[in-house]
Amino acid sequence: MYPAHWEHMVVEEIPAFFHPDGAGALQFYAFESKQDSFDVNAELANYLKIHQIDYEEDKVAEFENNEGSSIRACEFEKEGRIWLVYMIANQKQMLLATYNADEPVDEEMFQNLTDIISSVRFL
Repeated sequence: MYPAHWEHMVVEEIPAFFHPDGAGALQFYAFESKQDSFDVNAELANYLKIHQIDYEEDKVAEFENNEGSSIRACEFEKEGRIWLVYMIANQKQMLLATYNADEPVDEEMFQNLTDIISSVRFL
């Protein structure tokens, strides 16, 4: 669930959520596996590799939400933009959530993002 004062739109079939006066947007990408459960660490490492970012396990936050979904989160800077990447998986379903902005993420925004990611539920 995103904050009531935020706005959302769909751009090229990708949902984006953002504070109207903010400097960034949170986007979600959904995936479903037809065979195996997702390995969240491997998926995050693959995503970072695609973006030419080294996967450093000690810089990745690992936690689960109340639904038992595995969540991994990391932050990096590339080409002057701040990126927060979240992998949220529950067996054969996975969401990739990315937040990117032109300026550093303040504590209020970080808490908003944490609350949004923690509220994700798979149906």
